Formats: sequence, C-alpha cells, structure tokens
Amino acid sequence: MLAKLVLLVGLVVLVWKAYQWGALAQRRKMAGGAPTARAPGARAPRAPEPAAEDLHACAICGAYVARGSTPCGKPECPQRR
Repeated sequence: MLAKLVLLVGLVVLVWKAYQWGALAQRRKMAGGAPTARAPGARAPRAPEPAAEDLHACAICGAYVARGSTPCGKPECPQRR
C-alpha cells in the first residue's frame, strides 16, 4: 500500500515538472529563443517606448490628424504642400 502511494506521488511530481518544463519551452519559443545570459539580479532591458505625436483638428473636416500627415484629397485641405 505504501509503495503505491509513493509511486502515485512520484508520478504526480513527474507530470508537474514536465508541465513546467513545457511551459518554459513555450515562453522561450514565443520570446524568440533562449534568453541571453546576464548577471543574477540584473533587470531585463526595456523595450523602447513608441514616439507619441500630438494631433490637431482639421479646419475643413474636423478629423484629428498629425501635423506632418498626407493631404486628405479635398481641395481646401490645409495639409497640402
């Protein structure tokens, strides 16, 4: 009886470790490969933040557009160059 219980606990631990290993492999695959080696306790480098651009309302149609955007095609469009 004790041998069956020990075998069952060992099997559960084995399945749990296999699950953790598979999840780790999946995370590495999604991240693009194995992580680079770095010092213990070192923080991972941050991804660059995207540049933000202020928008302004078009005087003709009222749509919000970026200052350097292309013209909308209307003859009165203030974005013409």
